[in-house]
Amino acid sequence: MPSVLSDGVVLQRGVPLKIWGKADPGERVKVSLSGKKQETVAAPDSTWSVTLPPMKAGGPYVMTVNDKSINDVLIGDVYLCSGQSNMELPVNRVLDFFREEVAAYKNPNVREFKTPKEYSFDTEKEDVSAAIWKKAIPGESEKFGALVYFMGKELYEKNGHVPVGIVNSSWGGSRIEAWLSDDALEDYPERKHRLQISADNKYREQLGAGERRAQNLWYAIMNADDPGYKGEKWNSTQLDDTEWNTVELLGKEWGTKDGKAVNGSHWLRKKVTVPAEKSGERAELRLGCIVDADSVWVNGKFVGFTAYQYPPRIYQIPEGVLTSGDNLVCVRVVSNGGTPHFVTDKPHKIIFNDGSEVSLEGEWKHRRGTEMPPTPSVTDFFQTPSVLYNGLIHPFLNIPFRGVVWYQGESDVDIRGEYKSLMKSLIKDWRNAYSDAEMPFYIVELADFLHPDDKYGRKSWQEMRDAQRAAADETDRTWWIKNGDIGEWNDIHPRDKKTPGTRVAEKILSTNSLK
Repeated sequence: MPSVLSDGVVLQRGVPLKIWGKADPGERVKVSLSGKKQETVAAPDSTWSVTLPPMKAGGPYVMTVNDKSINDVLIGDVYLCSGQSNMELPVNRVLDFFREEVAAYKNPNVREFKTPKEYSFDTEKEDVSAAIWKKAIPGESEKFGALVYFMGKELYEKNGHVPVGIVNSSWGGSRIEAWLSDDALEDYPERKHRLQISADNKYREQLGAGERRAQNLWYAIMNADDPGYKGEKWNSTQLDDTEWNTVELLGKEWGTKDGKAVNGSHWLRKKVTVPAEKSGERAELRLGCIVDADSVWVNGKFVGFTAYQYPPRIYQIPEGVLTSGDNLVCVRVVSNGGTPHFVTDKPHKIIFNDGSEVSLEGEWKHRRGTEMPPTPSVTDFFQTPSVLYNGLIHPFLNIPFRGVVWYQGESDVDIRGEYKSLMKSLIKDWRNAYSDAEMPFYIVELADFLHPDDKYGRKSWQEMRDAQRAAADETDRTWWIKNGDIGEWNDIHPRDKKTPGTRVAEKILSTNSLK
């Protein structure tokens, strides 16, 4: 059976249901679901399929396929959600805003199937690697895409408690062209030819090997030459840092020299005072977001590491590490390109269990470790035209979806002049692939981003939003979801995913897509 037809699957109500898989050639296959039965014989290529009659919302049921059982099957409304990181961003990244709500909500009738990250150059794949259906219950909800979590909750509560299933086929950093089929690229010859170049296996192998070697050398040289790792370690509580430079944590001067960004490693140290009554307590360390990577120690104890700039730094300080009086926080920042810095207007503090805090802002001691050139780049082959369609959309063509929710565009602001055409092509392409000319599409507008002083950047983002809206306005049964009023100027991944998720659900409920 394909990965998506596994325990916990939600199937679309009110339409014929195709059930498919593989068996030995000539093997008789019998399928039964809630009293509906069909049988067939596997073809010479081992494939088989049957179509069950439409069913009303309900369940859970057990579907049997010969001697196999698919348990906990629901019949409800199923949606395909796709795009990039703001569609993929998990609930556990937004718990600052919604921790109590997520902890209190338990609904096994709202489910998500998050696809693995895999692409294909050679073929349109028939299946994805093993993945599971998750339920909106504590312990599983945190792994949902945050937007689809709130969308699913709203749909269930406002639509007569019809079960909701969401196939979340998204990939952070993906470009829209990667989600177009090869046929759709006929209208974009430059992209088609780029695909043909990258489709050469030897080219990818050699390029990838060279790029990985260059990156490995960069990190090996930086770490081997870093004086912070030689002799007395710079994360040591015994180190005398009085001769280090004094810098402002939220300034950018420490990351530059002679007006240029200094890539490589930087070490920052700060002594903070912990009240006697907090000595030995477990606590949480917050450092906002950092450009680019970081390793953090508290009193010489390693407490966390993040490899790239976007995730919020939230590290747990174990019990027994903090002491009364002075405590040392040491951060090693690795800059891959651009100016290293701590993002402003983010939390930088130690938080205790009772909610009391110790600020980490202000003056720190700083010293450069290894000065390096920018990190050698690595080609993101998942951005190649068609490869995500092949790997993450084509496997689901047998599933009837109630609609498609699309949240993507941050990676394509540089081609915003072409985006309307590409978006309209994608809608047409997917509707053709699913043989559903009226498949509803819901386009989520890019959220607010960039500092008010960044006039050019903000103008570019607005032009991208205009392109998104124009694509919706000019395409039948396509709706635009306002989201430009939501966001954080200093975070491309705003934590409020409830507002856009609720708006998507409201738009679905207000259109005739639920007829």
